Amino acid sequence: MKFFSLGIIRGLIFGVVGAAVAIGATMLVRIALGFVAWNPAMVTVIGTIVGILFYLVGLGAFNYWLRWAMGWPEASPAKQPRWVRYFSFDTNHKTIGVQYMATSLLVIIVAGVYKMIDRLETAQPGLQFITPSTYNSLMSLHGIMMLGAVLIGISGMMNYLIPLMIGAKDMAFPRLNALSYWIIPSAVILLLVSLPAGGFDTGWTAYPPLSVKSPLGMQFMLLAFYIVGLSSILGGINFITTIFKMRAPGMGFFQMPIFIWASLATAILQLVFTQFVGIAFLMVLLERLLGLGFFDPDTGKVLLFQHLFWFYSHPAVYIFVLPGLGVISEVLPVFSRKPLFGYRAVALSSLGIAGGGAVVWGHHMFAAGMEGWLRIPFMVTTMLVAVPTGIKIFSWLATM
Repeated sequence: MKFFSLGIIRGLIFGVVGAAVAIGATMLVRIALGFVAWNPAMVTVIGTIVGILFYLVGLGAFNYWLRWAMGWPEASPAKQPRWVRYFSFDTNHKTIGVQYMATSLLVIIVAGVYKMIDRLETAQPGLQFITPSTYNSLMSLHGIMMLGAVLIGISGMMNYLIPLMIGAKDMAFPRLNALSYWIIPSAVILLLVSLPAGGFDTGWTAYPPLSVKSPLGMQFMLLAFYIVGLSSILGGINFITTIFKMRAPGMGFFQMPIFIWASLATAILQLVFTQFVGIAFLMVLLERLLGLGFFDPDTGKVLLFQHLFWFYSHPAVYIFVLPGLGVISEVLPVFSRKPLFGYRAVALSSLGIAGGGAVVWGHHMFAAGMEGWLRIPFMVTTMLVAVPTGIKIFSWLATM
C-alpha cells in the first residue's frame, strides 16, 4: 500500500509498538523483582527511549548501516514521487533543508496557539476556562517550543544553502544528516504529549528543584530537549566537516561567501556548547528517576544547574542570530551594488562573536546568589562581545 510506503508512517507504527512492548516488559521485570509494576517515571522513560529506536528502525534510518554490517549489497533507491521523499528517510540536503524548515513552521504555529490560549485566559480578570497550572504549562511549552523551532529552522536554512554556496554536491555525511533531522519529530511528539501527561510549570529554563518535583510532563520535556540537542550536535559536526573538506577547488577560507563564515561560527557553537545543557537536563532526569542529589539544596548545588544551563543558553542566542547576520551581510552588498566593506573583518567577527559569547553566561545569574567577585569579569566580557557585532554594523553602514 502506498500509505505504508511513507517512511514516517512506518516509523510511527514501529515506534508505538516498540514503546508498548518496552513498557510491558519493564512492568514485568519490576514485578519479578518485587517492585510495584507501574512506576510512571521509570516506565515511561524506558518506553520512550525504546520507542524512538523502533521508530528510527521503521523509518529506515539504519538500513544502510545494517546492510553494510551484514555484507549485503546497497539497496538501489526506489523511484518515488518527489513529495514522498519529504516524508521518508532521504539523504538529499535540499530535501532535508525543506523538512527542517517545514517542521519549524509547524512547531511555531502550535506554540503560537498555546500562547493565544494563554492570552485569551488573561483577557479578563479571574479564571475563564483554564486552571492556573494549565496556564503555566502552556506558557512553559510555548517558550521551549519557540526556542526549538528557531534551532530547527536555522539548521534547515544552513542545510539547504551551505553545499550550494561552497560548490559541494551534498553534506559531508548525508545519512547522518538525515538522521539528525528524523529524530526531531519524536521530540516534537514528546513535547505535545507532555501537556496531557500533567504538563510542567518551570518555564523554558527548567530550573531545579522545581523541575525535579514537577509532574510527569516534565520528563517528556527533558527528553525532547535532549533529542533536539543531539540533533544540533550532529548537525554541527556535519556543517563543520562540509565547510572544511568539501569546498570547491580553489575556494580558500577568505573566498567563501560571508554566510558560510556565519554558519561556521554557528556550527562551532552547536558542537561545543549544546552538550552542557544536555548534561544538565540528564542530571535532572537522573535526579527524578533515581533520587540522585545533584541539585538538591541540602546535598548538592542548585547553582550548578544554572551555570551548566546558561553556559549553553547564552551561546544559543548567537546560534539564533549569527545566520541572520550572515544573511544581512549577503543581501546588503547586492542591493547596494558594491562589495561588502571589510570582508575579512566581518568574516572574523562571526568567530569573535562566537568566542565572546562563550564567556558571558554569568550575566544571567547576577540575582541568583553567584559569587560577587564574578560580576565584574562578566560585566566586562558582556561589553566586549559587542565589539565584533559593532564591526558588522559599521561594515553595513560603510557598504551602503
